[in-house]
Amino acid sequence: MTILSARNHFKSGLMAIVEGRHEDAVRELRAAVEVERDRHVRHPQLRYLSYYGLSLALANRAGAEAIRACETAVRREPEQPEYYVNLARVLARAGRATRALETLERGLRVAPRHRGLLAERSRLDRRRRPPLPMLDRAHPLNRVFGRLRARWVLSAPAAPRPEPELSDLEID
Repeated sequence: MTILSARNHFKSGLMAIVEGRHEDAVRELRAAVEVERDRHVRHPQLRYLSYYGLSLALANRAGAEAIRACETAVRREPEQPEYYVNLARVLARAGRATRALETLERGLRVAPRHRGLLAERSRLDRRRRPPLPMLDRAHPLNRVFGRLRARWVLSAPAAPRPEPELSDLEID
């Protein structure tokens, strides 16, 4: 197999991810990584490894192998923002949301305006919008009003649940 075949496997793996064929993606991306390893490529494509880890997670195998693959790519090429996105997705699927958010923050230090990092952070972020969105989240006014809002929400009595109307019930 040639290096060109590794690239072809990679492209097929990406298409399989896009099309939702996650097991096929795992197979293709593993083949891309193995072709380079078997050929003793001096500078392997770490994107193959990063997307291989992501494909494992998408195929519901977000375990140690998927995390290790993505972490290796980030560690060896820390200037690539897409590797941070992939690692964060894998960590989130593995139930490690806090680590996923930390990974995204590290990636944003490398590429502050990267769309993928920003989109993934907003998808994973568990915090509410700041009370004064025109100011930075860390601004003292946002911090004070945020604490007040949190106290108010916690102290407010739960609204009584309305009884369902007869017309709202499905009757067969």
